[in-house]
Amino acid sequence: MKLNRRKIIDQSAPLEYSLKLRLKKGCTFFGPGVAQLLRLVEETESLNIAAQKMEMAYSKAWNVIKIAEEALGYPLLVRQTGGVNGGGSMVTEEGKELLRKYLKFEEEAYRMADNIFKKHF
Repeated sequence: MKLNRRKIIDQSAPLEYSLKLRLKKGCTFFGPGVAQLLRLVEETESLNIAAQKMEMAYSKAWNVIKIAEEALGYPLLVRQTGGVNGGGSMVTEEGKELLRKYLKFEEEAYRMADNIFKKHF
């Protein structure tokens, strides 16, 4: 038996909208989560630490990066395994450019959506 898990509606809450922008090539491969992951890798120089900060399994983080790289045809991360200084990851120049473009696209789309929302509500 499937349970109905509807959230209770708060009649006093203001009306809002929700919008998530994702990039697709047949299947979805890039969105807010992957963008956040890349930003955290830039900050920490570690996919493992970035995944931990997002409360995401390292294997899942690795998988979403791999799917995005396959869809794009270029690497998003340069990985360095263990050694004297330990391992780490760095965002490639192509990855930085993709992230920059995605964030600008997201910013402009939200700005337009805000205007449209205000116009109608």
